[in-house]
Amino acid sequence: MHIMTSCYYYILLSILLVAACQGTNKAKNTGNTPVSSTTEEARGTGPKYVKSVQFVYPMKGDTCQFDQELKIVYANNKRYKIDSAHLFFNQKKIATLDSTTKEYIFKLPKEKCGTNTLKIIAFHPDSKQGVATQSFIVKPDKAPKRLNYKLVKTYNHATDASTQGLVYIDGIMYEGTGIKGQSTLRKIDLESNKTLASLSLDARYFGEGITVYKDKIYQLTWTSKKAFVYDLATFTLLTTFDYSMQEGWGLTTMGDKLVMSDGTHRLYHLDPELFTVIKTVEVYDSKGPVTNLNELEYINGYIWANEWLTDRIVIIDPETGEVTEELLLPNMLTPAEKAKLDENDDVLNGIAYNEKKGTIYVTGKHWPKLFEIKTY
Repeated sequence: MHIMTSCYYYILLSILLVAACQGTNKAKNTGNTPVSSTTEEARGTGPKYVKSVQFVYPMKGDTCQFDQELKIVYANNKRYKIDSAHLFFNQKKIATLDSTTKEYIFKLPKEKCGTNTLKIIAFHPDSKQGVATQSFIVKPDKAPKRLNYKLVKTYNHATDASTQGLVYIDGIMYEGTGIKGQSTLRKIDLESNKTLASLSLDARYFGEGITVYKDKIYQLTWTSKKAFVYDLATFTLLTTFDYSMQEGWGLTTMGDKLVMSDGTHRLYHLDPELFTVIKTVEVYDSKGPVTNLNELEYINGYIWANEWLTDRIVIIDPETGEVTEELLLPNMLTPAEKAKLDENDDVLNGIAYNEKKGTIYVTGKHWPKLFEIKTY
């Protein structure tokens, strides 16, 4: 019994000694461990933020243009003397201003359409700082170039196909169609118009845009917020993804990324393995935001997009969102062919690219024809 008691005594003593040493080390703090900003502020060594500055121009929501010389103006509360200030554009520092300078001229780069931001950090005595931010809109300074085209060939197209997505690969046209209860994924021999394979979606889904990436074919749904991924050769379902965008419209492949539209003026760059958003791009022409972006196709560094309910295709810089060119296709069908369609729904939709020939295929929802064209 005495031996056991001694063992317990020494064990307890060891634990107390270790705890005491750890407590001493924590209290001592050798300085190798970084001190958080919260701790610095509590000790009075970090910056103290005050409401001392605000932007005068541009105002929130103001619209500017690429290459515009923007006069940035800010004001400060006279209670706080300014030593200097840093000015940022889209998180990049563009200027350091002295104590008396409240204006700065900045030429807007062709960097980003839509929402851009300015930020000012003013430095005051006694470690005080004032911070203000302002958002404004930037659009292209030039109207898009109008493309012309010539007709190369006309093919038959299934009139039961409410075309939502179109992809061409080596003589085969892959087509995704919509309408609940009638949505399909199809593999079609282009020359014969023969359907080689077809998959019907569950009746609850409205099929939307499609694209091919690494021997897999992706298909969006309209309002279900779900994407399906199939084996390209067999149409066997491999996996599904849920996405946060309210609706799925168009989809295309751009290198190692996917690009998706949701019916707004935004395009979403996606990770194809996770279907997560890498980047969001706002699409503008010289008039303003371009909405109703629908079926997409990536062609030679640019995104081509059908503008829903119009006969217009816009060609978009995928990094800046600028509409650089446009293609108008108002009279592809004859008056008799148009008369059989619903003018409020059976519109131009579907773009595919033949890389070997440099030609483009276009069609529409329930159209009887698919057209191969060459633009110039």
